[in-house]
This record gives sequence, structure tokens and C-alpha cells, in this order.
Amino acid sequence: MDININHARDPLAGWDIDVAIKAEKTEVIARVRIEINGSNEADETVQPPARKWHKQLTQRGQYPGDNSVSVTATDGDGEDTTADDEWSS
Repeated sequence: MDININHARDPLAGWDIDVAIKAEKTEVIARVRIEINGSNEADETVQPPARKWHKQLTQRGQYPGDNSVSVTATDGDGEDTTADDEWSS
């Protein structure tokens, strides 16, 4: 799976975090979990399983401060792919 995590400063507070996932040719996305600074922000079962998934979370994290995002995508066979993003402001 290809997991892309992007962050941008929200003009009101915190950060906007954009997560996009694309499955490989033989995979489907069955579940997605997102943690921001160690807190569970999303835990979604993808019904029906999909080849692409996207979510934007607004006004999350700390500004200023250290931030981290961890995304785990589970395919239809139960295999996990994880990606992380960390930054300081």
C-alpha cells in the first residue's frame, strides 16, 4: 500500500492533516487507523473494501509543538502497512 501523509498549518488552530492511501494491484483497503500525538483520531472499517481512501482531519495536533501522525492500513488479507510523519513547529 502507498500511504501519503501531509500536514499544513490551520489558520485557526493546530494543523490540517491529509491522509491518502492507494492499494497495490492485488490489494484492497479494509481498515484504516490514524493516531495523532498518540491519540486515536480515526479507526474506520472500509465497507466495501476499496482501492483508494482519503481523509482530512482539521485543527489537530499542537502549534507550536512537536507532532506525530501514524497511519495503519489493513488490507483484505489482514496485513498491515504503517506510515509515520513527525514535525516540530
